[in-house]
Amino acid sequence: MDERELEDLISKTALLMERYQRICTELGQQQSQLSAALNGLAQSLPEQFRASADAAVAGLSRESTMAVKQALLAPVGAYEQQLAASAHTVGRSSDALAAEVKRLQLAARGVLWKSVTVAVASVAILLGGAAWLGARYATEIERSQIETQLLRAYNRADVVLCGKEQLCANVDTRSKGLGDDGRYRQVRPRP
Repeated sequence: MDERELEDLISKTALLMERYQRICTELGQQQSQLSAALNGLAQSLPEQFRASADAAVAGLSRESTMAVKQALLAPVGAYEQQLAASAHTVGRSSDALAAEVKRLQLAARGVLWKSVTVAVASVAILLGGAAWLGARYATEIERSQIETQLLRAYNRADVVLCGKEQLCANVDTRSKGLGDDGRYRQVRPRP
């Protein structure tokens, strides 16, 4: 995987994580709104039932009114308790969902940081390896160039193998002496 593909992968991962976090945040907000609406409805329904019952029995006689009220208040009270229990359960579920969304956001952030760390470490290793190989091959190339120059000089010189592992050269005796104490003379080029 080359560096560009790695950068593309990191970019796509970051975009995916951002989108995931945005969706989680939106779900949390929707859950909070629905919970608030349900709580408001649960609190207003018992009052509406009482008002409706009061209006229905207003025209009846006092005794019958009391009897009807008593008959209606018992189911309304039970319904009120059920609504309160349901609202409490929905509230707990909403809190649990919000906690889960928060946990998932933290996990997504952790995965994103780990991915970025791995990508940066990989790029650093690749760059280090490239630098090491570049230095190694630069030394090899320099050594090869020196050997090439030496071989070219040997090839142009009038030098032959004489005897066992012995070199003989056609030396230019008129050339100026070189090296320590002028001991060396230039070799004539091949004819």
